[in-house]
Amino acid sequence: MSAWVEIGERCWVRRYEEWDLNIGLVVGSDGALLVDTRATTEQAEELREHIREVTDEPVRWVVNTHAHFDHVVGNSVFTDATVYLHENAATEEDLSGTTFSVAKVIDLGDRRVELVHLGNAHTSGDAVVVVPDVDVYFLGDLVEESAPPSYGEDSFPLEWADTLEMVVGMMATAAKVVPGHGAVVDIEFVRNQTNDLGTVANTISGLHHDGTSLDDALKHTEDWPWPVEKLQDAIKRGYEALGTPRRPTLPLLGPG
Repeated sequence: MSAWVEIGERCWVRRYEEWDLNIGLVVGSDGALLVDTRATTEQAEELREHIREVTDEPVRWVVNTHAHFDHVVGNSVFTDATVYLHENAATEEDLSGTTFSVAKVIDLGDRRVELVHLGNAHTSGDAVVVVPDVDVYFLGDLVEESAPPSYGEDSFPLEWADTLEMVVGMMATAAKVVPGHGAVVDIEFVRNQTNDLGTVANTISGLHHDGTSLDDALKHTEDWPWPVEKLQDAIKRGYEALGTPRRPTLPLLGPG
């Protein structure tokens, strides 16, 4: 059974076995804020009971890091909370809530939580959740610790590294980072994963530039930081963004 771990004053994370999912909880003088809500209403009802283990404050705010089901289906259980999510996340999955475009500050009474959107990455609607007084960052699936980053049919493999690099630029050296799945990490882990995400983007772009067909790119086994089987959607999405590759041409011979 998982348990709450306090990673900053009145700021907890709980790692659930189902989907290896991390849930965040931040408590202020005016109530509690929940980061993501699990994959089913039953799991969310269990979460509601688990919250009572660390605070009696009511959950007044829910933040969804993005629109995927394992992070949002439990929203409906927290009926007294205002749900916040990025406007693209709301559009993608027809989710209801209070949306933001670039940034939003939630006042918890004696502390604040900041929501930031810095660009396309795991999805078009990834929210970075910052608790500045304890230097904690909830990144959702922008970063994963227990598996390779999840490239899906709604991911942006050519932009992901650039977006995450901007997130790293916000962090102090001692930042504590909560990935969507897996153990809490530090800024160095995030930097390394950013580099690997950049390698994926560069490899896709290089294959495309060389005139490699999509079929051949999907079978390409060199240069990747993760097994190519995990990168099929990344390659497809990258090629979709870049268009049909040109056939490679021989250099024209000069006069001779």
